[in-house]
Order: sequence, then C-alpha cells, then structure tokens
Amino acid sequence: MKAVILIGGPSKGTRFRPLSLDLPKPLFPIAEREMLHHHVEACVKLPQLEEILLIGFYEESLFSNFIEQTSKKFNVIIRYLKESKPSGTAGGLNSFKSEVLSGSPNAIFVLHVDICSAFPLLEMLDFHKRHGKMA
Repeated sequence: MKAVILIGGPSKGTRFRPLSLDLPKPLFPIAEREMLHHHVEACVKLPQLEEILLIGFYEESLFSNFIEQTSKKFNVIIRYLKESKPSGTAGGLNSFKSEVLSGSPNAIFVLHVDICSAFPLLEMLDFHKRHGKMA
C-alpha cells in the first residue's frame, strides 16, 4: 500500500502572504504541527504502508528536514518527487506514474495537502474491501 500527497508548489499564491513568503504552505503550522504532518500521521495508520510519496514542484531542500524527522518519527519511507514544471492538480501523478505503481501496491491513497480533515482512511479502506471494489 502506498500514499501519495500532492503538495503543489510556489506560485502567485497571494492568499497566505506574508506567511507564504518565508514558508511553503504545506509546512504552515495547524494545531501546532505542519499541515503536511497531519496527512502523514493519517497515512501511517494504514496497514502495510510501504511508503509515502510527496509530489510537487517546490525545491526539495525546503522539505528535507521535515522528511527526515517525520520518516524517523513514524518509521516510514517518505520520498519527495519534484516535478520539472507545474503540470496541474494531478499532473504529477501522471509524470510519476511508474514511481507510484512500482512494487504493485494493492491500494494507493491520494491526498491533497490543501485539504485537511479527520482523514478516515481506515474506514475508507474497509468500505472498499467490504464492497469488493477499490476506487
């Protein structure tokens, strides 16, 4: 099982200025944790999670500390896949299709960093298993 978190990248985004001038939006603090941390925390509860892929077009160095610390904290592989150019909301999924599908995962969760919720991923997985379908 894998999880993919679409994190986007720097753009004209003016809604969060001046906060976004010094800090990428996925690292904004929400409830005393980086916004992205909440997504990772939900994903690591999934059984047999092999890895978490972050797809975006920020400079990788902006996330290296977060990835290193969070990988250790949750004992999970987290990799950043940098798009060469912005390719739309899910363009990175297509660009990195082989990376996402490598290892033939039995399920893939795709989350968008801009959406925060209770992340009922286990319940979603259970629902799909009970109904004999994966979506």
